[in-house]
Amino acid sequence: MIIDVHAHVYADPLIKPRAGATTFMSAEDQIAVMDKLGVDKAVILPLNCAECPAEPQSIGEVLSICKKYPGRFIPFCNLDPRLAGHPDQLTVESFDHLLGQYKDLGCKGIGEMTARIRWTDNPMLCMLESAEKLGLIITFHTLTPEVNSYGVIDEIGLPGLETVLKQFPDLIVFGHSQAFWSEVSGDVGPDTKNGYPKTPVQPAGVVPRLMRECPGLHGDLSAGSGLNAISRDPGFGYEFIDEFQDRLLLGLDFCSPKNDMQHINWLTAARDGGHISEQAYQKIMWRNANRLLGLNIEED
Repeated sequence: MIIDVHAHVYADPLIKPRAGATTFMSAEDQIAVMDKLGVDKAVILPLNCAECPAEPQSIGEVLSICKKYPGRFIPFCNLDPRLAGHPDQLTVESFDHLLGQYKDLGCKGIGEMTARIRWTDNPMLCMLESAEKLGLIITFHTLTPEVNSYGVIDEIGLPGLETVLKQFPDLIVFGHSQAFWSEVSGDVGPDTKNGYPKTPVQPAGVVPRLMRECPGLHGDLSAGSGLNAISRDPGFGYEFIDEFQDRLLLGLDFCSPKNDMQHINWLTAARDGGHISEQAYQKIMWRNANRLLGLNIEED
């Protein structure tokens, strides 16, 4: 069994997010990739925040895809927290009404959250408290304020993320993006924070510390950022996987049929080479997702 916790899937993608790019993946594109790689199920993360260049996607479209291909896809919802009302007048109840409906429709979480606001802004805090109450997982993309792109704004050292993890200890969060995964190393600076550093991992990284201190923080290993975090320094990567084997999840993040994601190959080679255990491998590949998403898949 393999479960991909990070996919972007459209019924009929039409818009290219930037010049020279392809459209995002259709359901048929995604299933072809899944079948090629041996992936059984994938979480659909709709994208609809203002800064994200992707084609906005409704929860209705996501649920229709899940219905058309039963057993292959798992729905998340998405909600730009700034759109629920006036920022200073928002309450947790403002989000309970909306998110409760999404949960009742079968959504397992919220994401990919890409809104360019800070973790501690009132709309974000209200939404996170509602998500914690309802048991909805958060998958997020983060970046630093000087970068003109999409993602929840945070600084070097992830102080905003740390604040909300400790304020909402029962909230399950899947960390993702360059500015999150670069923080496995203790030497993050402005030149490496939002990129794909290749140097050996240094001690005192913020991500390992927060995962030790905050049980709600989990690692979404998707995209180049997630794979780079465990492969840039293999010795560190193997130890990181061993320590946090209950908190790491396979994600791929195919945004185009042209993408080449090597996560499964790398993890399989690490297992076959005796660097990570079969137990850790199976947890990352599907067991952690099965448990956290409440899929109730039984082992053969």
